[in-house]
Amino acid sequence: MQEELDQWTLPRGYSMRIAGAKVTGKRKVRWVCFRGGEARQHRAPVDEAVLLRAKAEGRRKPTTDRSSKKCGCLFKFEAVETAKDADVWVLHYSNEEHKAHNHGPSDAASDPRARKLPPYVRVEVDQWLRDGWPVNKIQEELRARGFTNVLNTDLYNRKRSLRKGGVEGQMLG
Repeated sequence: MQEELDQWTLPRGYSMRIAGAKVTGKRKVRWVCFRGGEARQHRAPVDEAVLLRAKAEGRRKPTTDRSSKKCGCLFKFEAVETAKDADVWVLHYSNEEHKAHNHGPSDAASDPRARKLPPYVRVEVDQWLRDGWPVNKIQEELRARGFTNVLNTDLYNRKRSLRKGGVEGQMLG
């Protein structure tokens, strides 16, 4: 269901995430805007010892200067199955204020889900990274194929993940 919803929402500049699910006979899934909620502002200033330890371990410094994409958007709905295992769903809004976003469309590069590549391209990119292709050459190839939302950071993260032996997708998958 996430993929079908993404196919409709991402080209329009919006993204939804699952906020909860229930199975009590019929299945229910609660969807919320990915910009819903408030930013957590509890990060303390970075201690010098933490920076030195991160550098010694080969990691970057902890990033504390990012701004949150969250803006308190109230848009949400619940998808409820019409009958058990029917695979036909009805949308319910709990009240009127949940029917509209409080923000305009987002840039596709700011949403990690919009930057994901299809599985067949992901396999190819992984092979290019294993073969030692530079990131700028991979970016040129992806842009030539119409994938303009992938960031260099996504490719470097994927390269690091492959090098460490991990197969999890990072932003590419």
